[in-house]
Amino acid sequence: MSAVSLRNLCKRYGAVPVLDGIDLEVPAGSIYGLLGLNGAGKTTLLRLLMGFLHPSGGAGFLLGRPLGQLEGKERARVAYVPEQPAFYPGLRVGELLRFVGALHPRWDPDAAKRYLDAFGLPPERKVGALSTGMRTQLALGLALSTQPQLLILDEPASGLDPVHRKRYLQALLEACAVPERTVLLTSQDLGLVERTCDHFALLHDRRIQVAGPIAEILDAERRLLVSAGPSASSALAALDGVRTVRAEAHGFLVSGRVEPDALRRTAGVMKVQVLGVSLEELFWDYVGE
Repeated sequence: MSAVSLRNLCKRYGAVPVLDGIDLEVPAGSIYGLLGLNGAGKTTLLRLLMGFLHPSGGAGFLLGRPLGQLEGKERARVAYVPEQPAFYPGLRVGELLRFVGALHPRWDPDAAKRYLDAFGLPPERKVGALSTGMRTQLALGLALSTQPQLLILDEPASGLDPVHRKRYLQALLEACAVPERTVLLTSQDLGLVERTCDHFALLHDRRIQVAGPIAEILDAERRLLVSAGPSASSALAALDGVRTVRAEAHGFLVSGRVEPDALRRTAGVMKVQVLGVSLEELFWDYVGE
């Protein structure tokens, strides 16, 4: 079962397309990272999922229900943390927790206290007096205390110092261990996604360029250093599965889903060296330097 399922989802502002034919499956129980540059449409996609925006076309489902149709107890199974959480600054931390706890049907007061202690958040401190990092941690603690089946995070840990970042990520990873809980997060932090996620999708040029289990995708991708003369460039680029061919000092750097033997059989190729592929290298292959 998929926690999120999107088919040809589109969003336009007037005549300007922001998302154009998004196909995405987020398996239930996965930790899914949505990568993309600034302005790629990641936040827009999350707002569509939450029903804050309406799609211009296509279809989508959240926990098995059409987008915008989750209500009551069903909606309470989804927690969303925006990149810049907003709170009533005059409320004290303890008052905020009691306020949310009185409204949310899935609230776990023991979990709330546990996150308060783990993040070092004083209950008597006013929210407006908290640092940016502490407010970010507070937002995650509140979301996790609602025992979400689906947790949606927009740019988590963005701007956190090393201490707050470590606490935040530790709490997030522990929360991901809950059976059947799905986490969907957006990020430009390739290291964070590679360390915490088991699936990812790359949103670029208004579409999903590549998506699936990280380990499987990196295993299928190739980066190959090819020793060959300049005349081999067009022949290499024409091979099935080749995505990019870049000139190097003594040949070319070839990337894509292509077997080394196919390159070795190409006229003018003298040597092929297989290199490892990281998520960062794959990212830049798709979005360009």
